Amino acid sequence: MFVVLTLLLTLLLVISNKFYNFVFGKPLENAPPGLPRFPIWGSYWLLLWGNYNFPHQTISYYAKKYKSKVVGCWLGDYYTVVATNYNSIKELLTKKEFDGRLTDAFIFTSRAFGKKLGIFFTDGEKWREQRRFALRFMREFGFGRRMDKTESDFAEELGVLLDTLKSAPANEDEQKVLKDRNIVRFPDVLYPTAANFFLTIFTGERLPRADHEMLRVVARSAAKFQRHSDTTGGAILVTPWIRHFAHGFSYPGFIEGSTGITNFIRKCFRTNEASYIGDAERGFLDTCIKRLKEDEELPTITEEQILMLGTDLIFPALTANPWAVTILIKYMMHHPHIMEQVQKEIDTVVGRDRLITLNDRVNLPYVEATIREVMRVETMTPWSVAHRAMEKGTLGGFDVPKNAVLVTDLHSMHHDPEMWGDPEKVRPERFLTVDGHLGQDRTLPFGAGGRLCAGETFARQFLFLTFSTLAQNFDFSFIEGEPSSLEDRIPGFAASPKDFWTKVTLRK
Repeated sequence: MFVVLTLLLTLLLVISNKFYNFVFGKPLENAPPGLPRFPIWGSYWLLLWGNYNFPHQTISYYAKKYKSKVVGCWLGDYYTVVATNYNSIKELLTKKEFDGRLTDAFIFTSRAFGKKLGIFFTDGEKWREQRRFALRFMREFGFGRRMDKTESDFAEELGVLLDTLKSAPANEDEQKVLKDRNIVRFPDVLYPTAANFFLTIFTGERLPRADHEMLRVVARSAAKFQRHSDTTGGAILVTPWIRHFAHGFSYPGFIEGSTGITNFIRKCFRTNEASYIGDAERGFLDTCIKRLKEDEELPTITEEQILMLGTDLIFPALTANPWAVTILIKYMMHHPHIMEQVQKEIDTVVGRDRLITLNDRVNLPYVEATIREVMRVETMTPWSVAHRAMEKGTLGGFDVPKNAVLVTDLHSMHHDPEMWGDPEKVRPERFLTVDGHLGQDRTLPFGAGGRLCAGETFARQFLFLTFSTLAQNFDFSFIEGEPSSLEDRIPGFAASPKDFWTKVTLRK
């Protein structure tokens, strides 16, 4: 009997020790302090418990609890290190050994023909090759640099947006986003503008107002892709077998949204391919077609690569850009004194008799400061895109094991009182010097280092031109019964504003 009890006690101690190590153990002795780990989803349970819709907000609680700016946790079987302040985030983003991605994650390969394609969810030499190719040749058509033709196309598209907002619906489709002359649905009304800004560079052709509904359909696919990368999308990432249960959680919508974008890119490719006339390249797609024709024997780039490159480039352009402008407009409605100052600066510098151009940007520091401030307060991609440690390294004085997932908690950084003083207050002046010029921008909405968002310059141009043009011409006010709170947002890879109708009136 004594022997049996001794064996049982020993077994219990072994099991208890293993369970304790599973829950509280670290992969390395000098790993950062971290959240407990539980079966299946690891520490993700605790993040969901803290805030189910926006679990990223829970991590700041643990950072304060452990008195550490770098925190460890387990997302399923993925050991994860989260950087929460400026110094640790900047260190993470500028170390080459941390430039990896979760390339083998099923949720990412399943949207890319089962392969590692595109530039968002790939790494290594394959990623560098595709990124170099995309940026080199997209720049030739105005992506990330100033070009007269591109800016002329941007101006024409903004003119179409103004005409749309000033007139009655032109067709039945427009009635879905316009009521009479001054009731407008955001962000839907901005989707065609964002799409045509991108298509100007990508295909060389913009779609006319009569075809704007087609662009809205594609943008809604991109929105579905973004919004279905939500809490349940995180569960699919760490436990992909869950997609077979409970209607696949968000997985079907994630794939449908991504496929919708890819199908549109394929249609653009086929259209350009059919009308391709040799060396007269109209946009980036023509460059791709030319490369394919030149390298038919031993292709260095394939059609599938082109489709996923286009998919990865267009989905933020179609969603994050118009969402950001919508958020800016909504913040101005909540802070009319800021909008008044924005409009005053525009009236003084530009007036109302011509369109604002990128040349005006340097002379509109308060407008630019307002954009920076709203993007700081309302961090759209609070955890950005996760990195992977391609080799063992250090972060904030802690050891990081090879293949660890690394997360930049931009939400915590952008709301750090040690950095901002009054982070919850919307105060554009924080980005201005005492003499009214733009000062240093320490926000990182587009990341930094080798993984800096490829579309940062393009996105900032779109935000400036679209927001300032709208502020120059219109006043905005809430409509009773429509989502009006700044908390009215939808979770996902990028947090997005809920669609809402707004009263838009010409300025007097």
